[in-house]
Amino acid sequence: MGPLVLLSGVALYSAFYSVVPLLPALERLFGAPPGSAGPGMGLPLLLLVLASPWVPRLPVRPGLVLGSGLLLVGLGGVAGALAPGLGAWLLARLLQGLGVALVPGLSLALIPHLFPQRRLEMAGLYMAGNVLGGGLGRVLAGVLSEGLGVRPALLLLSLPSLLLGPLLLRVHAPLPQTPPRYDLRALPLYLLGFILLFLNLFLANLLPYRLEALGYGPAQVGLSYLAYLFGLPGSALSGFLAARLGYLRALRLAFLGVVLGVLAQLFDPPVLGFVLMMAALFPAQSLVAARAGQLGSGVSATYVAAFYLGGTAAGLLYPLFLPHLPLALLLALALAASALLLSSRIP
Repeated sequence: MGPLVLLSGVALYSAFYSVVPLLPALERLFGAPPGSAGPGMGLPLLLLVLASPWVPRLPVRPGLVLGSGLLLVGLGGVAGALAPGLGAWLLARLLQGLGVALVPGLSLALIPHLFPQRRLEMAGLYMAGNVLGGGLGRVLAGVLSEGLGVRPALLLLSLPSLLLGPLLLRVHAPLPQTPPRYDLRALPLYLLGFILLFLNLFLANLLPYRLEALGYGPAQVGLSYLAYLFGLPGSALSGFLAARLGYLRALRLAFLGVVLGVLAQLFDPPVLGFVLMMAALFPAQSLVAARAGQLGSGVSATYVAAFYLGGTAAGLLYPLFLPHLPLALLLALALAASALLLSSRIP
């Protein structure tokens, strides 16, 4: 089951985040004004927030939960690609949000049991798979949409989830029977999770609008999301870095890089700053998520809920900042600095 769990994030996030570089194109396709696709980013994540804490309590084996989540994401992607209008596309996105809610919290809780001698390293590899999936989904969506169109691009990027889902459905390995523990002492972890995904999606959702204003075409916008792949080395090596530098020192170093990356996005073109931010943000995310997983399924599920609450806020707020990009960057900078301070309070 271990390799399938590690691969689940690649398939899941390549489908779910493939819409990000296509937000302006989707609005044009549906004849909607700029920013009107924002609920399609925020509301699925709100559904994740509401559903994630309940996933550890589902009285079914983990393989059935994870496989069902991947299938829902794939089916939602197909429905979104075929949607006749913005309302139908939003419903398809909600289906995807429900699917994603079933996967990451349970996966993080499973990793320490599947890899008891290499918990931090495997958590880092799992997060690296998430980065790879999210990055490739965004990149390929931009490139494929320029060659094939928006709908075929979204359809093709839904296929990996549809293929991997049935494989996980057949897995029978049980989660150890420890009751979920929901602990408010892990509040700094939850706040960091909120900030991490808020920064990620808030600035990623604004990026295509900024780049189109600078004259970038769809493929160029999509290729800009190769920035996500710069998070791969740090995510994969986060456990090694924590062992060498100490957990808190490695975490503070990662968040310092996030602050510098947000600062660099104050200048045009913002791509280099976005690259730096992603290179630092994902190691920080891997370290925080690994700690949440070590504290049990209740804490990891609550962490995932807080994480996606940050994404919900990003999806709902970014349209308001389209006319005020300097204010958006100042908000992101304040949150990055807050995360650097909070990193010293990890339980």
